[in-house]
Amino acid sequence: MKPIRLELREFGPYKHEVIQWNEIVNEPMFLITGKTGSGKSTLFDAFVYALYNKTTSGKDIASLRTKTADDKDRTIVIFDFELQGKHYRIERTLAYLKTGNKNITSGKVSLMEINAGVETILATKENDVKEKVEQIIGLDDKQFCQIIILPQGKFKEFLLSNSNEKKEVLRSLFNTHFYQKFVDKLQNYAKTLDSNYKLKERELVTKFEQFNFEKDFPKIEFLKESDFEEVEKQLVFQKNEVNELEKHQKYLEDELTKLKIEYSELDKLNDKFSNLEENNDSHKKLLEDAQRITHLKNIVKKLEELGKNKDKLLDYDNYLDKKEQLIKNKETLSKEQNILGEKIQENKKLGEEILTQNDSINDIREEIARYNYFYENIEFFYQAEKDIALYSEKLKNIEDTKGAIEQLEKEVTDYNVNLEEYKEELNILENSIGKLKLDILKKETEVEKLEDFRNLENTIKSKAADLKEKQTELSLANSRQKELEQKILELEKNKQQEILNTFLVHLHEGDCCPLCQQKIKKLPAVKQVIKTENEDAKNELDDIIKNIIRLETLVVKEKEDLSILQEELASKKIEINFSAKEELEQFVVEKKNEDNERKITFEKIEKVSNCRNELAEKLEKLNSLISFESEYKEKLGIAQAKKQQYMANIDSSLDEFEQYYEKQKQIVLSYDEKQELYQKVKTNLMLKEKELAIELKNNNKNILEVEKTIENIIEKFKDSKLKLYYNSLKIAKDDLEKLDDIESYKNEIQVYEDRLKIILDNIQRLEEELHNKKRPNLEDYAQELSTKEQKMMDCAEKVAILKTKFKTNTNLLEKLSKEFTILEKNISTAREVFALSNVISGKTESKKSLETYVQGYYLDLILEAGTKRLLQMTDERYRFERKIERAKGGGLQGLDIEIYDVYLNSSRMVSSLSGGEIFLASLSLALGLAEVIQNESGGISLETIFIDEGFGSLDAETLDTAITTLIELQSYGRNIGIISHVSELKERIRPKLEVYSKNNYAKVKISGV
Repeated sequence: MKPIRLELREFGPYKHEVIQWNEIVNEPMFLITGKTGSGKSTLFDAFVYALYNKTTSGKDIASLRTKTADDKDRTIVIFDFELQGKHYRIERTLAYLKTGNKNITSGKVSLMEINAGVETILATKENDVKEKVEQIIGLDDKQFCQIIILPQGKFKEFLLSNSNEKKEVLRSLFNTHFYQKFVDKLQNYAKTLDSNYKLKERELVTKFEQFNFEKDFPKIEFLKESDFEEVEKQLVFQKNEVNELEKHQKYLEDELTKLKIEYSELDKLNDKFSNLEENNDSHKKLLEDAQRITHLKNIVKKLEELGKNKDKLLDYDNYLDKKEQLIKNKETLSKEQNILGEKIQENKKLGEEILTQNDSINDIREEIARYNYFYENIEFFYQAEKDIALYSEKLKNIEDTKGAIEQLEKEVTDYNVNLEEYKEELNILENSIGKLKLDILKKETEVEKLEDFRNLENTIKSKAADLKEKQTELSLANSRQKELEQKILELEKNKQQEILNTFLVHLHEGDCCPLCQQKIKKLPAVKQVIKTENEDAKNELDDIIKNIIRLETLVVKEKEDLSILQEELASKKIEINFSAKEELEQFVVEKKNEDNERKITFEKIEKVSNCRNELAEKLEKLNSLISFESEYKEKLGIAQAKKQQYMANIDSSLDEFEQYYEKQKQIVLSYDEKQELYQKVKTNLMLKEKELAIELKNNNKNILEVEKTIENIIEKFKDSKLKLYYNSLKIAKDDLEKLDDIESYKNEIQVYEDRLKIILDNIQRLEEELHNKKRPNLEDYAQELSTKEQKMMDCAEKVAILKTKFKTNTNLLEKLSKEFTILEKNISTAREVFALSNVISGKTESKKSLETYVQGYYLDLILEAGTKRLLQMTDERYRFERKIERAKGGGLQGLDIEIYDVYLNSSRMVSSLSGGEIFLASLSLALGLAEVIQNESGGISLETIFIDEGFGSLDAETLDTAITTLIELQSYGRNIGIISHVSELKERIRPKLEVYSKNNYAKVKISGV
């Protein structure tokens, strides 16, 4: 991937900046430089934010927005890059929260491909863009940050870290946690299988204990085939026992059946004797009821005759009722005739009275006709009086309103003047507060710089103390080294003397020397030596030398770091305002006071504005009232004309006139109603008089006819059979209601006769059957039958219980046998899973888990790729090796790294390297990692990579070697960007992208291309 163009708006320290990367990225090597905190790392935050909506350090995305950005200005990043000959552009807008607003201004993103100036949209949704970017580049955000931007300091930490720390880093880089998750899942599955097996086995044991035999089984912990064989033997014994009991049950059933047949015959004979006794008793009871039945038969004959004459009796009763009603009608009609005569006389008097009032009523009619117009329009005259009062009052109010309007207009003018003054005052305060906000932002920046300065001072003090402590430790180590070297030298001399003494002991004067073969003339004296072992001293000396190398490396590195920090502190001190906090507090107090003044002024404006608006509304209402003046005058004139018309014809008030008119009108109405009533009543009375005379005549005629019919009915009764049972028609009529009971009487008689016949027949039959027979005693037979039934039931119960046990045991055996067979098959599968789980979780002799194996594989790839670079940079002296530790089983463990020194022909600890050598090793490791991730990600194209810091620790020769090696990477099609503020690099690398500050914002300048 090769960056082409980067545009930043309100992004970090950048207000609006466009970086033309295509002007510099084609250089084999270029430098990205600038002061600490100038904004170099923000450029790479912009890369990662544009592509992945993330930051390089994992900080909050919202912090990327420029602190001084105005609410109306959006934070925008536009990034153009080239990959495999294709031009892509991604534009991303940051979501942010405006001041005083609860809703977040939404962000947006778009990814496009540009071909011959034509833009083709590839994705516009966040998830789609993320997926498309990872597809195009072939890296996720973590991998991108690791291989595009190589943080040399982090790789130094990786080199010096232990196996557990490396494990976490490799897990993050290569997502090896997947393998551990697989191991965890397999272990959980193995545990589940084991738990299920044990649970199922315990369940089978529990079920096995459910077998029901006379013989108790011993307590079983684990099931075996022999347990099932023992159950089968018990089942055979139980089956034989069931057969024996069933035979005995059959014998008892046969005996019981014979006894039941014999008992049944005797029981039938006994029932016949009992039936005979019962029939004799019933016959006696029926004979006692014979007299009542005879009486019922007589009643039935009487009621049957009554039923034949029922219609005649009902007619007789109806005629009696009719006669009584006609007599009552006659009395009523006579009374109505008398009342009608009285009413005719009263109506005649009313006619004479009406005739005398006729003249006076005609006079009243004429008067009503004369005043009818005024009465019909009385409401108009009432309204005229009201209008006169209403409009007179309104016209008076209008005159008063004209004066009030002048006063209100004056007050509104005064409020407008005050409002303009307050607005001017508020405008001045707003400008002042705006200026204070800018001053506060500047002071906050100065305070942040001051705090950074203080923190840096504390860091320097802490590092100086650490350096002094390490220098003291180094001094002590050097002293101890000299002591040990002197001691070892003395021990070496003693060893030589000891060898010489050995020769002297075995040689004599005159012997030939074993070295030169010449005769020995005189032997030197044997010197006494102290025999001591020097291995412990040598081992201690080796440890001391390694520690001295480590301490010298650390002292040099910390001196360099301390020097860099002191230079940085000195450069920052020039820019620091040490009174920034006090000035900031003063500005904050001033702003708070002016905020309060602005609030008070705003409240004044609001109050004056409200008062003015209220007066304006009142003024508008008053002006609307004046506009009705001419209309009110016109309506007042009309009302006064109506009143004059009324006064010219009527001299009384409206109320008096209305009452008088209605009273006169009521008099005429009453007279007319009375006259109408008189004529109507007169006509009705004459008609009623004729109707009553006719009705009375017809009623008398009907009475005579009914009396004659009643006499004929009585004569016929005297000659009928009914006379034998009743003395009068009235008594006979009263018995008609008893006709409903005749059927029940007949049924009762029939039932009695049928029952008597049946009982007599039964007595005769039973006496014939029981002739010469005695009644049996059943109690002895019943006792014997009961005893045998109980024996048979007890035996049947035993058989049922034993058969149930046998069936339950048989079914249980069949079920458990199947389950035991399945369990035995499943355990073989479970054992394979257990074995696999132990292997990949590191529980075997090799002690190596699957994740450790995979991480070791990736680490070996990284070390192999890094060794190529390291050999180049160290003139074929150093290469990486993974430290080999052997467990008891001989398996490889650990992720520690060692350096193999070709000159010494042995491995060294990484910490024993010098500061420059550690940098080269870290850089080689970083380049190796980039190559491995590239290969593992499908061979993605990395045209440009960036290396962050670390070059300040190199001497001139090593720096030349590192730069030469990096330049050689160009042969692989890569360009190198070095991120550093080291002055030596500025002299050695001409193409530069420099980040500097202008007007409190970061700017970018490209030079040397």
